[in-house]
Amino acid sequence: MSHTAEDKNVFEKLFSNCKEYVETRIDLALLNGQDRLGDIISSAISMLVVGLLAFMCFLFISLGAAFGIGKLMHNMAAGCFIVAGFYLLVGLIIWINKTKWVKTPVTNSLLSKININED
Repeated sequence: MSHTAEDKNVFEKLFSNCKEYVETRIDLALLNGQDRLGDIISSAISMLVVGLLAFMCFLFISLGAAFGIGKLMHNMAAGCFIVAGFYLLVGLIIWINKTKWVKTPVTNSLLSKININED
């Protein structure tokens, strides 16, 4: 069985098309990866900005509450300790429920940003 020049041309064209297809798929995968990485980074930066603003609000609200309680009790230190005790209690409750309230939602959020099949 001999191969003619036409058969070789068909195989060369097929090989060229396959090579081009693989290169296109690689380029597409890279672009999808860059898009997802950009989405993750922009979400992280947004969360950092909002978190910083929320922290500043809580800081000044806490200071106001501590000074207000201290003024009512005629003891500024007591007001600060009462607010600190409140935050300690809240921190312990969050620590006890950290998997359900923090770890699982954060993990799910990151996985939803990474998951390719959700498009």
